[in-house]
Amino acid sequence: MITFRKSLLATAALLAAGIASAPAQASTFASAILDINNFRLLHSSGTAYSTADFTILQGTNDAHATASLNQVFANGTSSIPILIGTPNVLHQCQGAPCPGLADNDFTKFANPPPVPGTFGYADQDLTGASISINGNPAGAHARTRADASTALNAIASGNSDVGTSTTFRFTLGAADTMTVSFDAAAYTQAFVSNGSGPDANANARLSWSINIIDLTTQGTVFAFAPPQLNALSVRSRTDGMPGLLTYNFATVPGTPLSMVSPLLTAGTSYQITIQHNTLANALQQELPEPASLAVLAAGMLAMSAALRRRKS
Repeated sequence: MITFRKSLLATAALLAAGIASAPAQASTFASAILDINNFRLLHSSGTAYSTADFTILQGTNDAHATASLNQVFANGTSSIPILIGTPNVLHQCQGAPCPGLADNDFTKFANPPPVPGTFGYADQDLTGASISINGNPAGAHARTRADASTALNAIASGNSDVGTSTTFRFTLGAADTMTVSFDAAAYTQAFVSNGSGPDANANARLSWSINIIDLTTQGTVFAFAPPQLNALSVRSRTDGMPGLLTYNFATVPGTPLSMVSPLLTAGTSYQITIQHNTLANALQQELPEPASLAVLAAGMLAMSAALRRRKS
């Protein structure tokens, strides 16, 4: 009995000490925001392509926004022909409560801690066009965001894209190169609090690319995927390396990201695909809450006191 009582007291003391050292709130957070502006397809002369330059021009603008929390999903999709309009999927959120962001709000959250809640969130918006349509100036503006936050034990994710499978078929009336030109602002952030449970992690990344394929040969004739919007954007934190990691990139005004294609021949059918994606994931494993630890420690101390009274 004496040995049991000593063991009980020691355990209670260790739990009480653990309460003092346990984090007030284990949490994880990830965010990814990509803003592509003044995206244009240009002739070798520097002027924008227009519908008059194509003998065939067919395709769609697609967009998706998906949020999830503990494998419960909120989804939104839209697909609109390129000559008719652009998609705008309503922002998607899974959580309680969701953050107080309006649709098409791409404002960054304040740097954690504290994290802004427990939710998955995604949003996208696309306006304008990469070529001149019906005499309107060329210049597309595409924005996406994905956020995942766990103030409580949870698995959260956000995933949004615009232009993924913005794929269209075209044939030029006259041979020319095609210059891709745009401004970009890219942001990713990952955070894991000190003392988070095993396998807790936060990951944020972007991906952006454009490809042109010769539909006769099925060969790729042009590909552009700037590292600033792909591999360099990846940010990740784990329970083994907690803390905050942030990536910020923006083109200098007047110095867009750009690349020139090889000569595209007249009468050849090509397919162009623009892929634009933001992704965020956050995971927080189950941990004993400090309040639960306190109750357990108090109960064990009470049992020890009762044993002492019986002994006396």
